[in-house]
Amino acid sequence: MTAVTAAAPPAQIPRLPLMITAFAITAANFMNVLDLTIAVVAVPSISGTLGASPSQGTWILTIYSVCLAIVLPLTPWVCKRYGEVRTFTVSVMMFSLTSWACGMSTSMEMLVFFRALQGLSSGLIVPLSQTVLLRIFPPEKHGMAIGLWSIASTIAPVLGPVLGGVITDGIGWPWIFYLNIPIGFLAAWIVWTSMSHMETPIQKVPVDAVGMFLLASTVLLFQLVLDKGHELDWLASADIRLMLNIAVIAFIGYVIWERREPHPIIDYSLFKIPVFVIASIMGVIFNFTYFASTVLYPIWMQSALGYTATLSGLVMAGTSVLPIVGMMMVGKNIGRLNLRYLIISGTLAMMYAIYLQAQSTTDSTFEQFIWARVVMGIGFTLMFPPLMVISLGSVSQERTASAASFFNFFRTIATSVGIAVGISIWQSRTAFHRQRLVEDLNPLNPALSEAFAPLEQLSAGNEQAMWAMTEHLATVQASTLGLNDTFIVCIWVVVPVLFLAMFIPAKLGPKPANEPINKDG
Repeated sequence: MTAVTAAAPPAQIPRLPLMITAFAITAANFMNVLDLTIAVVAVPSISGTLGASPSQGTWILTIYSVCLAIVLPLTPWVCKRYGEVRTFTVSVMMFSLTSWACGMSTSMEMLVFFRALQGLSSGLIVPLSQTVLLRIFPPEKHGMAIGLWSIASTIAPVLGPVLGGVITDGIGWPWIFYLNIPIGFLAAWIVWTSMSHMETPIQKVPVDAVGMFLLASTVLLFQLVLDKGHELDWLASADIRLMLNIAVIAFIGYVIWERREPHPIIDYSLFKIPVFVIASIMGVIFNFTYFASTVLYPIWMQSALGYTATLSGLVMAGTSVLPIVGMMMVGKNIGRLNLRYLIISGTLAMMYAIYLQAQSTTDSTFEQFIWARVVMGIGFTLMFPPLMVISLGSVSQERTASAASFFNFFRTIATSVGIAVGISIWQSRTAFHRQRLVEDLNPLNPALSEAFAPLEQLSAGNEQAMWAMTEHLATVQASTLGLNDTFIVCIWVVVPVLFLAMFIPAKLGPKPANEPINKDG
């Protein structure tokens, strides 16, 4: 069977309906990516409402990313079995329904469960939004299509905290999920109405169920170890040791099984394309550091500085100042730009932005916070479109879906791992700094008498009240120092991208020709 139908010419959709369809696809992707961060600033509110701690509240972020990643490798098989257009529209509708269920949740366990289902339903939207969008545009306009897609993928994570803050403070956190319902159903209807006649051929190909189970077990258990490790004291906990052992056994089993599986869930031949592998590694590093720094910042602002969800969301909106225009400009002209220079410039900007965040203190101003996020937006604008073009442009048309699922699988895993590791490092360094600060606090020490004088005044001589204020100040300062340490770690994690950029082409060559379709892996 040929892949002619899979690459149906865009002429089948007139210009105006084409643009409407393109925006519908982009809106579905926007909605999907938005849910990675829209709940970030609402975590304290959700945790308080549902009776959970802030660290437990972050599970709604990581479980979404993990479940999204788990289903990504199944994308090629699902598309062959049911068709790309049908799979995309059904996934968007399921995402809308699970969003409704999330908003109706009355306990943290219930919300985490429905967030998991939401992540599973959204896992097919990410890669398919890329492939379906590219199908309706001619090859010479793929740069513009990538730019349009990149805008949604870039703006959504940074607008998420803003919308999340405004909605949480204004009408309550459940509405951050209800927002998806009208967008999702409208987008699904538009795409199905305009593209149902462009459905890809349906093939009854076998699925690697055992491999999928082993991979899902590995990812889920490893994520649980990262999420609960600090809370349960890592390897000192029998539960952590059990989950880690099962995860390792499942991974070993997965590797052994896949070596003999004729229809593996991941197209391992993609590892033979050096440029694609390098772009994937850079994407992993990018997502790890970006989301680690993005998620922690508003949580710290609310817990340490007393910012509202709306105010901390406005700070995070600084990231979207340039990408709103810059993403489309970079995407449109990417054929004429030096990809290597773009990625290096974007990486340096991103490192500088994280450095600015690492200089944050309890006396830092709102303007300083915003400036750090504006610089982050510059890095995002320069770095993200080239990575997308390189990853999808280095494979043939018939392997675009496999490449997109592969690329997004590892990026999404990096997102959840980055959040979990960032939270863990922050908590660990906060505990370290708090111990160092508290052990030096002694009101009988003559050297500190001047420092304690304002607290004595504020407490009106009440020793218990004075020590309560002292404890609070020590906790806030320790949290700030721990956050700064975490951001410094993020900077070092980004450094390898500068060296990897040397191995990618300055200009992207023509897309490889389709290979004979006589294999499934």
